[in-house]
Amino acid sequence: MTITSKEHYDLIEMFEKEFKGEYRFDREHKDMWSKGYIYQHGELNRLFLAYRRGFAYGKAA
Repeated sequence: MTITSKEHYDLIEMFEKEFKGEYRFDREHKDMWSKGYIYQHGELNRLFLAYRRGFAYGKAA
């Protein structure tokens, strides 16, 4: 999955729906996404990266 794919945007949408009301979803500029920085809030960003890895693992299995 690339960071510009529809699948990636769908995953972001799913993630934000799941954690709605718990965090602010201020995103980094898209230039930073390839470096692993999607959200400005560090804890939220780490949570999303784990969510994305879990999604990728589930898809591979």
